Amino acid sequence: MALSLIFTTLIVLVILWFLIIKVDSKFIIANSIYSAGNRLEAKMAGLKHYSTWNQNFDLQIHYLSNVVEFDKTKPVIVLLHGFSADKYIWNRISKKLSKKYQLFIPDLLGHGDVVYRSTDKYSANEQVLFLMDMLDKLHIQNFHLIGNSMGGLMTAIMLESCPQRIRKSVLIDPAGIRTDYSLEMAKTKHNPFKHNNEADFFYFYDLVMAKPPYLPKFILRAVAAKYIGKREQYAHMFRDFFNPNDFFDLTHKIDTSEVMLVWGANDKLLPVADHLVWQDMLDTTTVIYEDLGHMPMVEDVGRVSRDIMLFLE
Repeated sequence: MALSLIFTTLIVLVILWFLIIKVDSKFIIANSIYSAGNRLEAKMAGLKHYSTWNQNFDLQIHYLSNVVEFDKTKPVIVLLHGFSADKYIWNRISKKLSKKYQLFIPDLLGHGDVVYRSTDKYSANEQVLFLMDMLDKLHIQNFHLIGNSMGGLMTAIMLESCPQRIRKSVLIDPAGIRTDYSLEMAKTKHNPFKHNNEADFFYFYDLVMAKPPYLPKFILRAVAAKYIGKREQYAHMFRDFFNPNDFFDLTHKIDTSEVMLVWGANDKLLPVADHLVWQDMLDTTTVIYEDLGHMPMVEDVGRVSRDIMLFLE
């Protein structure tokens, strides 16, 4: 009787083990396909993955580029992703830019292939320090700067801290204004990037893009699993980044020129009305895409890349 019970228990445990492996293997396979797709898309855009050691931050840095070394033969564009994204988010627009420009597309602190550490700081200012250290190491002195969301805030910070190094800049749905909306988010500790289940992720996915590129459901579920697995990491990083004390005041002015502001009218992550504050701060106008969301450069690559290239040229 005891042996029978043990045998039955073992069979149940084996079945459960296979069920767990089956679920995990689906996500492993899906993530592998997703990663391979990103790498292939980067390759089609003429990009290669590079990495080098950052001694000041004691970290391995990772970036995409269409050149082995940066020189003065063509202008350089630095492209900065948003919070929780990574370097591959620029794959599609890079295909449009890579013939005329040298591209530097880094993973920022705690993102992509750059290791997250619970002891590190992840404010926008810290991200700028990390970026500037990379630029200096790679001897990139003057450049165009394009940033989305958190990357847009970093762009604005750099327009004040090192304007002499920036040729032209493009801010795409930037974060970083001390509005009632951001103050309320901070007060309630609302974090749209902290997901406890798939429903949270798919709600978030709807917030960031009005016209997302097609991805099969099983791939999206694997991406959701990664977000859920990183929820404590993103909770820490978001607390550091989304701090209204570090944001620009409504009346702040940045003495700059040659700035393009881009916004998707269907942005559900940041209020489209924020563009009026940015417009006044930067003394520029805004290109608004009525049918696009928080990541226009991903949602309609052709239209957005044409407008950006016309501005840069």
